[in-house]
Amino acid sequence: MTDPRTIFLGYVRSNGTVGVRDYLLALPSVVCATRAAAWAVDDLPGAVNVEHPVGCAQIGADRDQTLRVLVGVGSHPNVRQTAVLGLGCEGVPAQEVANRIRARNCRVEVTTIQAAGGTREAAQRARTVLLEPAPTADRQPVSIKRLVLGIGPINQLGEPGRAVVEAYLARGGRVIEIAGPGTPLDYAAAPDVASQRMVTEGTVGANEAITGLVASGAQMILAQCDADNIGGHPVAPVMRIGYEARLQGALADDMDGMIEERRPDEWVDWILEVASGETTAAEKSGASTFAIRRIGPTL
Repeated sequence: MTDPRTIFLGYVRSNGTVGVRDYLLALPSVVCATRAAAWAVDDLPGAVNVEHPVGCAQIGADRDQTLRVLVGVGSHPNVRQTAVLGLGCEGVPAQEVANRIRARNCRVEVTTIQAAGGTREAAQRARTVLLEPAPTADRQPVSIKRLVLGIGPINQLGEPGRAVVEAYLARGGRVIEIAGPGTPLDYAAAPDVASQRMVTEGTVGANEAITGLVASGAQMILAQCDADNIGGHPVAPVMRIGYEARLQGALADDMDGMIEERRPDEWVDWILEVASGETTAAEKSGASTFAIRRIGPTL
């Protein structure tokens, strides 16, 4: 008999991946298309967009990394369908982003502002794409072995925080953790499907780190909550745990509890509840951030 403590209710996609949310995504390939992406999802149930300041005049490794992030987010298991929007002359072409997303057997369409005849028209075309009928998505029981938990900044949670990670691994869950440069998994790179515990390159900022974890396929993020670490992510629930009593009142709306409020196994139970649809504090407040790590100059 399957242990119910190792099961969550997820969305099984046609390509075999499993999501914990079921979003429609408007994804700009370049900063110039962020307004169109926002308009495309305005008041559209279950739809989200991301905003970023890159994709134009990027070269070399920096361009490749931006492309890798956008493809990882656009093909994320928590996304049912993606509309990629571009300007039409950007360094990270919308069509290239869409082609790579499609190569992962994900539902995606593309439009550019110049081809559509303007920002509003491009937004409307993307909205029409997102409204197209998609395969019915219903939650079904899935093993924790198919749930990848991204471990964001948790250093300040100390040993209790590490105990939560170990308890999650002990149940069979998988994790991607932040480490230093030169680790096996590059920033935003696809993970090894056979590995239970993976590490990825560290970054200079917490928001960039979380975006990298999500682009690598983490369906959820576990992170600390403090003055420098609040908010969520557009396509993945971020669970924020507090550790400092003086901030408990000041950041009450931004955290999902204090680390000492539950035993490690109880936190794992709650992680599975979130995977099954329980909303986090960041999701309830609509707080989300999206930042891509930069590694080179822009021309």
